[in-house]
Amino acid sequence: MAVYLTPVYAGADGYGLSLATVGFVLFLTRWPDIITDPIIGFISDRTRTRWGRRKPFVLIGTPIYAIGIWMLFVDPIEFKEVTWLGLTFNNGYAWLFFSLTMIYLGSTIKDLPYRAWGAELSANYNERTTITSWREGFGVAGALISAFTPAIIFFMGFTRPIDAAFYLSVAMLLLMPFLTLNALVVVPEFPVRDRVKTRIPLIESVALVLRNKVYVRYIVIFTFSGIGATMTNTLSFFFVEHVLVAGALYGFYLAPYFVSQIAAIPLWLKLSTKIGKHRATMVAIGWYAFWASWIPAIAIAPTEWFEAFRIQHLLGWLPQSWFNNLMAQFEGIETGKFLFFIIVMCLKGSSIGALAALPQSMAADIVDYDTRTSGQQRAGAYFAIGGIVGKGAAAIAVWIAASLAVWGGFDQLADPENTTNSWGTLLWLACLYSVIPALFKFVAMPFLWNWPLTEEVLADVQKDIYESGEGDETLSPPDTSQQTR
Repeated sequence: MAVYLTPVYAGADGYGLSLATVGFVLFLTRWPDIITDPIIGFISDRTRTRWGRRKPFVLIGTPIYAIGIWMLFVDPIEFKEVTWLGLTFNNGYAWLFFSLTMIYLGSTIKDLPYRAWGAELSANYNERTTITSWREGFGVAGALISAFTPAIIFFMGFTRPIDAAFYLSVAMLLLMPFLTLNALVVVPEFPVRDRVKTRIPLIESVALVLRNKVYVRYIVIFTFSGIGATMTNTLSFFFVEHVLVAGALYGFYLAPYFVSQIAAIPLWLKLSTKIGKHRATMVAIGWYAFWASWIPAIAIAPTEWFEAFRIQHLLGWLPQSWFNNLMAQFEGIETGKFLFFIIVMCLKGSSIGALAALPQSMAADIVDYDTRTSGQQRAGAYFAIGGIVGKGAAAIAVWIAASLAVWGGFDQLADPENTTNSWGTLLWLACLYSVIPALFKFVAMPFLWNWPLTEEVLADVQKDIYESGEGDETLSPPDTSQQTR
């Protein structure tokens, strides 16, 4: 979704729709979440079934999400100009809007309770980070499998984004039922009983969450970081295709990029246990920004500078027959600059796992702190608001990225090798892809400084509750050791 949607619907090898209009449709489809997210979060907080509070929603939302993916990438209608109420437009925009609405509705129903479910699996500060790190690690592993798929089908002659999106969607639709049912059957939901029995209405519950100053700080961090990440994803393929002139090799970039994310997660997890989650997040932002600043320099540098990185030089040790067959696949493609770009992106990408897992763990800390001080479970409400903000940030980012690229003169339908895009336009695209997203992430720095919910603070709150006699069997006693349970 993040990587292939805009190339499929707006790219020259896709459906060729307007990039700016596609971005605007993506922006519009996020607004219904303002209504659906808090409703689903509120209801899931109050649902009591023999299967648990969160599992029924995951079960219901998954097929809705799958139908939307099928419509979007596997079996879309024939796109053509139509006239309706005197207006002439391409029906592809309407199809995109309807398919995305289905996807986002299914995503809301299944993902909000899923994230709240994960936050409730442990009350331990470091163990919570371990849970979110493993979850993000498996998420990146799924992305890694997806990333290798375009690289594999490249050797079968499928080099277009629309081909990759098709095969990835079919694979996802086949695997999703089995993996989802496994989670529903195997992973427990621990029984939760509120200490405070008074039921708070939806609007008041949302207002209470928004009055939590720590959570508001978290939302600011989450929003600007999300804008930066989505801008990068939106323009990723266009950068590789038009700036590096290596669109056919795009699948080879995704695979090592996701490998670097997975490999670095244990290091960030270890760092967070030593210096705290918020400080580790600040280090990750700095690391991300440092390597992002190299991208425009690579874009404008002469290709001759990267001669040593060309595949012809690196794979010269292969048997001659293998070498000849392999070089035939890369004939006419400049691989030197592309390979150097991959190296820099792997160094940059090594921070992505931390920027995903650590903030999620910090959100779980906030929910736990609220539960222990208020006596009520409002994880669904918290993650609903986080979901609204995250989706809104993503929608705004897609619109900003697409609109600014078009405003700068970028034509995504131009021939990359004989481009009509100017040198300045391509440099602007490189900055939109790398430097500007890094600046958005830097907004989080002052909000992370002196983060109030440290391991010691949460342990003290937990201890106070038990010493006051308000604890019950749903709240585990404080873990005074450094080991996780």
